[in-house]
Amino acid sequence: MLKNNLIFILVNNNSLGFLDTGGGTTFLFRKPELSIELDYPYINDNSLAFLPKNVILFCGNDYWANSIYLFDYINKQFKFIYKIPKNVISYKMLNNKLNYYLFEILFENKKETFLFDTGAALIRNNKNYGVSFLDGKIFDKLKDKYKIIEKYDDDGSPCIIIPEIIVFNTVIKNVKFIRRKKNAFLQFMTKQSGVKHIGAIGGNVLKYFRIICDFKNKMIYL
Repeated sequence: MLKNNLIFILVNNNSLGFLDTGGGTTFLFRKPELSIELDYPYINDNSLAFLPKNVILFCGNDYWANSIYLFDYINKQFKFIYKIPKNVISYKMLNNKLNYYLFEILFENKKETFLFDTGAALIRNNKNYGVSFLDGKIFDKLKDKYKIIEKYDDDGSPCIIIPEIIVFNTVIKNVKFIRRKKNAFLQFMTKQSGVKHIGAIGGNVLKYFRIICDFKNKMIYL
């Protein structure tokens, strides 16, 4: 299911899993008594408390390993597939460590690398929304150039509105990026992924696409 450009799957009865290609391992963070039944470890992670109460499973990037997955934001379909359709356009996924996948977009008139992040989220008025992130160093260099919305997230984080980016040869206007801490991507996530990048592209951009991600062969198809 798709809600506010974030992806959730049914796990058990009325319980859901949160799909996050930009996250780490897959684990239960609520209802530890289901760990054996669902065959996932339980980790007490309070950082995920922002998710709705019926979400009990965090599906990190290992969930996708060696699989082909359809992210059809337009028709609200998300499923594993086993064959790449004909007449699709291919783009290379950048991958160096673990199961983090990145890709290039045209940002500020030059190619920049971003994390492919279905789990990039903000909390506003106690509701979760898909969004994109920008490293604080990059954000601060642009904050006098473009419109800023202060305290856009419930945690007080501002967002910047970038007038235009080009993703998969598609022009997308007025994209909101939430400011993350300085070096959150330029250093920390770059070290985690092994690929230098400046931010993450999430559901507020991905919502325009029907994307096939071949995590096995490191390709994206449209």
